[in-house]
Amino acid sequence: MSAFPPEPPSRWPLAAPAWRSRRERWWLHLLLFVLTLGTTTYLGAFYAVNYRPSLAAAYLVPGVGASQLLAGALTYSLPLVGILLAHELGHYLACRWYRIDASPPYFIPLPFLTISGTLGAFIRIREPFGDRRQLFDVGVAGPIAGFLVSLPVAAWGILHTRVNLEPVEPGTILFHYPLAITLLQKALIGHTFTSAEVVEHPALIAGWWGFFLTAFNLVPAGQLDGGHAVYALVGPRARRLAVPSLVLLAGAALVLRAWWLLVLLALVLFVGLRHPPVLFESRPLGPGRKATAALVAAILALCFLPVPIEEIEVSAPRRAPVEGHGPVVDQLHLHRRAEDARRHLEPGSAKPRDVAVEEGAGQLGAGRPLEPGPPPA
Repeated sequence: MSAFPPEPPSRWPLAAPAWRSRRERWWLHLLLFVLTLGTTTYLGAFYAVNYRPSLAAAYLVPGVGASQLLAGALTYSLPLVGILLAHELGHYLACRWYRIDASPPYFIPLPFLTISGTLGAFIRIREPFGDRRQLFDVGVAGPIAGFLVSLPVAAWGILHTRVNLEPVEPGTILFHYPLAITLLQKALIGHTFTSAEVVEHPALIAGWWGFFLTAFNLVPAGQLDGGHAVYALVGPRARRLAVPSLVLLAGAALVLRAWWLLVLLALVLFVGLRHPPVLFESRPLGPGRKATAALVAAILALCFLPVPIEEIEVSAPRRAPVEGHGPVVDQLHLHRRAEDARRHLEPGSAKPRDVAVEEGAGQLGAGRPLEPGPPPA
C-alpha cells in the first residue's frame, strides 16, 4: 500500500467544506467597505474640484453645491472601489469553486497620507492549496478581473478629460501613464497626451490606480498574486525571484515617497522569501494555464511603470501636445479649500479665475486635438 495519498481531482470532494459552516463577520467586511468608500469619496472630492473648479464655488450654494460635489467625488470613488471589489471577488470566487476556505474581501481605508484614499483590499485563505492548478487559478483570477474592469473605467475617463491651460506648478503630483492608458488614448482619440497637457477626469485617475494595483500585485514575490503564479509555474524554485523582487520594492519605497505605505503593507502582510508549499507539488499546469500565464505577463507589461509617481520641484510651462509624448503629470491641489475657487478674479469679470480656466477648456474626443472648446459636462 502506498504511503502517499492519491492525486486530487480538480475540485476537492469534501462532504462538509469549512466555508459552509463558518460564520463570517459580515459586519466587519461591510464596515470596512463603507469606510473605504467614504475615504475614497473624500479624496475624490479634491480630484473633482481639480477637474471642475466651479464645484468648489457651487458647494457654497445651500442645497445645491453639496450634491454636485458629491456626484463629482463619486466618479472617482465608485470606479476605484469597483475595481478593488472585482479583483478580490476574482480570488474569492475561485476559492469557492475549488471549495477552499477563504474570507470575504477586507477593504483597507486610509483617509490621509496617500493620494488614493485606500491601500486596496485582500482576502484571507485559511487552508493550503491542493495543487498548483488551484494555486494558479486563484492567484491570477484577481489581477485579470481587476484589469478587465480598469479598462472601461480608464477609457471613459480619457474621453471626459479636459485640456489644461495653466503651467505646471511646484509641488504638483506627477502621474506617469502605463502602456495600457497610452494604447487606449491611441484607440479612442487617435493621439496621445501627457497629463501636463490635460486635467484628468477623476475616473481616469481611478483607472490609473486600477492598473497600478494590478501591476503591484503581479510582482513575483512571496504571497502576492505574482508570487502565486510563479510558484505554480516553477514550484519551489520561485523563491529565487523573491529576493530581487523585495529589493525592487524596497528601492521603490526609498525613491518614491508615495509608495512606502503600500510597500510596507506588502512586506509585513503578504511578502516573504518563501512561498508555502501546496499539498501535491507534482501535478502540472497544462498548456491552457501556461497560455494564461503568458496573458498575465502581458497584463503586467501593460500596467507596470518603473516610476509611476513623482513630484514637480520647479515650475514648468505648459507644453504643446505632441503625438507620441511619454507620460508626465497631473495637476493636483490636494489641500485646496472650497473658498479657493472664489479667488483670483479675472479682470472685468465676476467669474473666479479657476472657473474661467475650466470654461475655456474642452473635453477630448475621438480625433480632436488638444485645444480650447466648450466646458466639460
